[in-house]
Amino acid sequence: MAQPPATRGSILGGEDTVMRAWERFLSGDEMPKDAVRRMVEDSWHRCLEQGVNPIRAAAPLAVEGDGLYSLQQRHLELIDAARPVMAQAREFLAESGTMMILTDPQGVILSVEGDPSAKDLGRGVQLVPGALWTEEVSGTNAIGTALASGNPVQICSAEHFCEGIKHWTCSASVIRDPYDGTILGVLDISGLSGSHNTHCLALAVTGAGRVESRLASLEIEKRGRLLDVTLTHAKKWGDSGLVIFDRRGRMVRANESAGLFLNSMGLDLGACTDLRLAANGAKIIDGSRPLPDWIQSDWIEPVIDREERLGSVLSLPLSRHWGRTTKRPDGPIEEAKTDGGAFGRIVGDGPAIQQVKARARQLAKLHVPVLLLGPTGAGKEVFARALHEAGNNAAAPFVPLNCGSMTRDLLASELFGYVEGAFTGARRGGMVGKFEAADGGTLFLDEIGEMPLDLQAHLLRVLEEGEVYRLGENKPRKVRVRVVAATNRDLRAEVGSGNFRMDLFYRLAVTVLRLPALSERREDIPTLVQHFLTQAAARFEVPLKRPTLDVMESFLAYPWPGNVRELRNVVEGMLLLALGDTLTRDDLPPEILAPVTRLTESALPVLASSVPTGVRLADSERAALLAAIAAENGNLTRTAQRLGIAKSTLYEKMKRFGIDRDSIAGLPLGS
Repeated sequence: MAQPPATRGSILGGEDTVMRAWERFLSGDEMPKDAVRRMVEDSWHRCLEQGVNPIRAAAPLAVEGDGLYSLQQRHLELIDAARPVMAQAREFLAESGTMMILTDPQGVILSVEGDPSAKDLGRGVQLVPGALWTEEVSGTNAIGTALASGNPVQICSAEHFCEGIKHWTCSASVIRDPYDGTILGVLDISGLSGSHNTHCLALAVTGAGRVESRLASLEIEKRGRLLDVTLTHAKKWGDSGLVIFDRRGRMVRANESAGLFLNSMGLDLGACTDLRLAANGAKIIDGSRPLPDWIQSDWIEPVIDREERLGSVLSLPLSRHWGRTTKRPDGPIEEAKTDGGAFGRIVGDGPAIQQVKARARQLAKLHVPVLLLGPTGAGKEVFARALHEAGNNAAAPFVPLNCGSMTRDLLASELFGYVEGAFTGARRGGMVGKFEAADGGTLFLDEIGEMPLDLQAHLLRVLEEGEVYRLGENKPRKVRVRVVAATNRDLRAEVGSGNFRMDLFYRLAVTVLRLPALSERREDIPTLVQHFLTQAAARFEVPLKRPTLDVMESFLAYPWPGNVRELRNVVEGMLLLALGDTLTRDDLPPEILAPVTRLTESALPVLASSVPTGVRLADSERAALLAAIAAENGNLTRTAQRLGIAKSTLYEKMKRFGIDRDSIAGLPLGS
């Protein structure tokens, strides 16, 4: 656990007090209470247990020469991601008496930048590439203690365990893999105690965050290339089931054939978020459970682009008629169960929606209540219908009911039905309620969080007993209904505030599907736009029109508070009202043009797949930068805010795209 901010960067009792406490600690005497921070004391104990030499004068060299070069090549992605941060440190820390250090996950220094005089002094304690700074070898120090704790750490002078390092002060923060959170390295700022200050810890944390952001962008770019290359050559594998892994062996995507096939083998791809290709490239593993031995090594082949290995593909050689029968290598022929394409009709191939669809396929086979959570317009009814279609025969009824659009009495009669004469105005002969109407099928209760408390008790009874009482009747009627409920409310909070029954919540939430907002699956926007355009053109019998590049940029930048429903309405409206042969910015609704344009790095690989052939992604990003600068009349601070990026990132992008003062001077400012 990270130390409290008030004590994390300072010596509690002063340097002399800490030195005396250290001496007493080494001699085995009890230290004065609160003489050192708990984090430091814990580190000293680890050093003592590991036999660290307290009079060590410097860290040892772990590698040098060719060994150091090989180590740097193994961590080239980390070094490249940190390069602009380190380059900025070279200027920012010049004449400050401090330097910035990048290490690998084992605490071996990969590179050093900063004040030349600090670097010279650092050689005396081996603050140089190739030196090993783990706690086990070099005692308490910011690099080693950050690795040991996983938290940002500042170690001030006398707090170091080894005597030769006590005149230094250092601040460090670990750098984590943006995909799985594993530690990839450490970013440290070190200097002699007089030159180092408490702000260095914040600088180290910020720098580590920038490195992680660059690693995330790199990961998105490489995964985009991996999918692009694989899908471009998908025909070579024919009808095979394909599972795609990234360069580290982590599963990225599987097609439906592979998912159904492996599911029949007892492996649920929807639940295997940590599925990996083993190091030898011959098997895939789910945690510690390997797939059957019949998976052959020659079914796995590398994906290479521009002389770089992006990942691997596992090609399962399924029969062309596998959709009807599947023969287990170690068992009898069984009927393969498919969902009839119900979930295949849900548009979107991004990881967020794919994960939900995979889990929904599993739930479709089970007759249990499902609670769909997600913002308004995310497609809850679409998923409810897919669950119904995949889990029932074609004749089974699907009955939707919005619990938030009716009065209490009307909702009760709609749910449970009533007999003739049950109340004034009751229909002659009575009315069948939605539970009876859905018998043998699915009842979809939208906006379940709006249901009045007293009706919730009646609903719970129906779920528990499988019986419904019509209003005005004492005779129970047996029903077998699968309930799929949906809400955009936080039902746990509603339970806490007394607005929703706890017992009903846990009865409905046997299984929960959380649908992502459109802003969480921006990679699906180009596909959704194409789908809605094609659908609307056919429905309204109008010519199909394509969006221009700047329209797609606007779509990717807009936050979509109304989610998929809002996107569909906007696309249909533009198609019907556009005067030209294409959809341009002039056809965009004012609310999409008005908000701040946030074209983030994570959206750029998505845009690349949706722009016309011949348009380079770099050109579109440069154009977006120039447009933002022009809109802010050349004010770069406001431009960075408009784009939702740090000012330093804006400068870096301007440098990358050759945007200088002359470029800005030539812009139509204020446009």
